[in-house]
Amino acid sequence: MTFNIQEAASLLIESRRARKLARVLSPGPRDADAAYLVQDAVAHHLGPVGGWKVGAKSPDATPNAAPLLASAMKAGPTEWPSSDLNIYCVEPEIAFRIGRDIAPRSEPLSESEVYAAVASIHAAIEIVDTRLLDWETADPLWKLADNQSNGGFVYDPAGIAWDGEGLADAHVRLTINGVVKADQRGGNPAGDPRWLLLWLVDHCVRSRGGIRAGSLVTTGSYAGMVFVEPGAAVTADFIGIGSTSLRFT
Repeated sequence: MTFNIQEAASLLIESRRARKLARVLSPGPRDADAAYLVQDAVAHHLGPVGGWKVGAKSPDATPNAAPLLASAMKAGPTEWPSSDLNIYCVEPEIAFRIGRDIAPRSEPLSESEVYAAVASIHAAIEIVDTRLLDWETADPLWKLADNQSNGGFVYDPAGIAWDGEGLADAHVRLTINGVVKADQRGGNPAGDPRWLLLWLVDHCVRSRGGIRAGSLVTTGSYAGMVFVEPGAAVTADFIGIGSTSLRFT
């Protein structure tokens, strides 16, 4: 028996539409490329794609990527229906807004080309969610196929101009219901997210059809996964960059 990409995509699409967790199929994705094909099939049905997420467990780890569906992206401050989610978890992140179309190509862009394509950087909150019944023990490739557990994305629409400076030591303050849960410099397990941006752009131009102008690329949590309750108010401040917030309703 072989892994069926369309069947896996249909399972995840139906889980989103029915708001019902799905039991994963066996066998699962054989590798990251198969998981990415599932992502593409889901996005084809539920898109358009408004951005991308990228992350790595360490500065030496291979990153992974997933599309952000435009229908699950909002400018903050905003409200987010708890009924849309299966779990309630947030991550404070820094996102890069791409200012021009980056077309598909076989050769990687240079660092300077990628940085020149960034129009601004933004404080953001990724909402973590799952469509998988046994998500805590699921194969990581199934999680990757499920858009790497993305449930939503909230960002500061203003942002600031960026001149390419490092962001490994960015100062984040995460507040839940008025209580500070994190107040620190750094914390992204990948280190400086600039290299994640470079990897993501290369990944997209080589195999995902490029990146459209206006896309937001979010680059991993500076405070890990923070679980909250329905009704929670969440604010992510990146000092000197911006702030955004949401309330689960």
